[in-house]
Amino acid sequence: MAYLGNEPNPGQNREVDDISGSFNGSTTAFTLQVNSQNVSPGSANAIIVSLGGVIQNPNTDYTIASSTLTFTTAPASGLSFFGLVLGQQVDTETTADGSVSGTKLTNPLDLADNHKIRFGTGNDLEIFHNASNSVINDAGTGDLLLQLGGSTKFQVASGGVALTGGAAANITALSDGATITIDMATACHHSVTLGGNRTFAAPSNQVVGQSGSIFITQDGTGSRTASFNAAFKFVGGTAPTLTTGAGLTDRIDYIIKSSNVIHCAVSLDVK
Repeated sequence: MAYLGNEPNPGQNREVDDISGSFNGSTTAFTLQVNSQNVSPGSANAIIVSLGGVIQNPNTDYTIASSTLTFTTAPASGLSFFGLVLGQQVDTETTADGSVSGTKLTNPLDLADNHKIRFGTGNDLEIFHNASNSVINDAGTGDLLLQLGGSTKFQVASGGVALTGGAAANITALSDGATITIDMATACHHSVTLGGNRTFAAPSNQVVGQSGSIFITQDGTGSRTASFNAAFKFVGGTAPTLTTGAGLTDRIDYIIKSSNVIHCAVSLDVK
């Protein structure tokens, strides 16, 4: 067990190894050992020290610092020595409920994979990392609520999720080029200004159920055309002819039904 300060010496008294062979009338500090192993009494009152058959006065004739015994007056050569480290009674104290604050804990507090922090009388809420993903699990009764100022903004219930208030998603600018490949993992909404005739390739990182919009704008020259990979499915099976006026914008609203099956609805010349 770890201790703050000096570790106590529980159990029986222990006789200290004889140090008189090092007495020379000038040396005052000596290392205390029992069976050639350093020993720390803890304080001057936890060891009996005798020089020449005379018991020494703790903290007056000698002091203790860890395993070092320091005499006020250097023992003369030839003096006998006897030391006895006293066994100590170990007192324990129960920490009161609610008495350990966050400042007493290590920061950061690191937990290994699958080690959980649980909340609630019935261990209703769990937070942990399972080596692959981070998990917030409502394992008990009720729903999982995310609140702002005490007001619920997002609710996870057994039947799904509920959102209170508005929600917004970024519109990510695509890189213009002869072939434009949308990375669906970067955003739901995308925009691009055409600098020439372009081809929209099958998007990468498609996730079934993802939906959003693609904003296509003509540059200052206009009359740019676009062709679309077969992954884009349009009404009647025919890809749209874009508005050609300089600076004008068309919008494609989409939802991914399955891999490379992206249903699209087109709004032309949106002003």
